[in-house]
Amino acid sequence: MGTGRGIADITPLTLLDFPNKVACIFWLRGCNLFCQYCYNVSLVRGTGSPAGDRTDYLDFLRDRVGFLDGVVLSGGECTLCPDLIPICREIRQLGFAIKIDTNGTRPGVVKALVEEGLCDYIALDYKAPPEQYGAVTGRPDLFPSFSATLDYLIASQTAFEVRTTVHPDLLTEDHVNNIIRDLTKRGYGGNYFVQNFYLTKQTLNSLPAPSRLFDRTRLEPASIPVHFRNFEFAPGKV
Repeated sequence: MGTGRGIADITPLTLLDFPNKVACIFWLRGCNLFCQYCYNVSLVRGTGSPAGDRTDYLDFLRDRVGFLDGVVLSGGECTLCPDLIPICREIRQLGFAIKIDTNGTRPGVVKALVEEGLCDYIALDYKAPPEQYGAVTGRPDLFPSFSATLDYLIASQTAFEVRTTVHPDLLTEDHVNNIIRDLTKRGYGGNYFVQNFYLTKQTLNSLPAPSRLFDRTRLEPASIPVHFRNFEFAPGKV
């Protein structure tokens, strides 16, 4: 059995988080960003005893061979986990596909996973354009690392998507337009998902509901596919 160090919890079943796969989610502790809207507070802060780690994750997967297709590794920021690559090797040996959810700030880890064939799909969070990256994440110094990951994934032709979570008080329509322009300039041709902020009782910065609506009609026509998630109000607006 693997150590499971850093695996805080397991979601046994998801039909939404891994495209075209029946999957589970492994939630890993710790993050190097401080996104104000983040609702995975305990994971980001790494609170809880290490004794709470899921050391039974391989037994969990063995019991689901033939039922689950894949495993999503999320967080927090899963690439911070020192056991990530060994965990992925163990998952792969059991025959499961692997998806990584990452903020892209550890390009060396992402490259190692790709080059060893340890991930089948990546969801890359483009938190904000450079001029707003610090305001959203608290770490303006890490945008170049994210940028390196994005360029690497485009060049490697790895299967991945880019996504941005929008709280309209933090990211304006102009900021999202800047992201779309940047993706186009870099030669990204995959799906870009704009995700509505998910209001919960607790976020890292106790962020309130937005003071204004995000107007999707103000987004410029794009040459890449732009999709919207969690927008449930009138057409064109949050």
